[in-house]
Amino acid sequence: MERNQFHPLLAAFMAFVVAFLLFQLVVAPIVLAVGVAIDVVRNGDGQPPDMGMLLEQLQTNGRLMLTANTVGQFIGFGLFALLVARLHSPETRAYLRIRRPDGPGLGLAALGWAVLYPAVIWTGQLNESIPMPEWLRTLEQQQVDMLEGLLLGSELSTGFLFLALAITPALCEEVLFRGYLQRQAERGWGTVASIVVVGILFGLYHLRLSQAVPLSLLGIYLGFVVWATGSLWAGVLVHLLNNGLAVMVTAFARESPDLDLDSIEAMGVPWYVGVSGLALAALVMRVLAARRRQVVGDTPDSVPVDLPSDSSLLPLSP
Repeated sequence: MERNQFHPLLAAFMAFVVAFLLFQLVVAPIVLAVGVAIDVVRNGDGQPPDMGMLLEQLQTNGRLMLTANTVGQFIGFGLFALLVARLHSPETRAYLRIRRPDGPGLGLAALGWAVLYPAVIWTGQLNESIPMPEWLRTLEQQQVDMLEGLLLGSELSTGFLFLALAITPALCEEVLFRGYLQRQAERGWGTVASIVVVGILFGLYHLRLSQAVPLSLLGIYLGFVVWATGSLWAGVLVHLLNNGLAVMVTAFARESPDLDLDSIEAMGVPWYVGVSGLALAALVMRVLAARRRQVVGDTPDSVPVDLPSDSSLLPLSP
């Protein structure tokens, strides 16, 4: 791509569009179609299935839907991002910041997420108060109801749900967004803009406008910790903690019939708790930024300045 003189931002935009279409319109639908066909053949009476039977399979087979989503993300996001990064640099791992992180860096990244989480919930409450067309709210509520049905009303094991809804997004979305897209945006716009823009894109990618603000806030934090630690694994860890918490809370609720999640969600987060979370997260981020300077100096990428020159660790030229 560099030889063809693609601008970094154009390459990032093209890659995101292709990855999204590959995931949503190619790989996942193929897995769904194959799974439905297998179920119909296995459970049918030899007669050609009608459309009603096919739709029922799609709506009731939670394992199949999550399997399609998992395979779609691994191929459409993860594998695709690795292949595209290879077109930019033979040092794919360094290009995507797939480097071994240090323990203190991971610990600070996790601590920052923990204090930021109340602010994420609070900004979600603010986001939901923004007027939106009724049809859009209805559409989003249908998405939420379907997901809650998969989590609360299905017999899927907690391990399978954790794999599909926590581990898979943590790996695949981070490789695409913080690995490839942020690297390209950084080369085109610089560090700060790349973190913010890719974070907002991450929030919008989920196609839930009522949650775009908290998801963007989380995306910006993910981008920062990846840059500050120089390792994609910091983003993977925070992403895993965030999604994993939701899965584990839901699993606990499924095993506790007396627990009313709707009542808990309705309690909300007070504004002062949300603001305090933002302030504490900013302090942790300041520590991470200062620590990055101490470890790597002011180099464009998180590469220790006292290391011997090595092509796998050299920062990319702007």
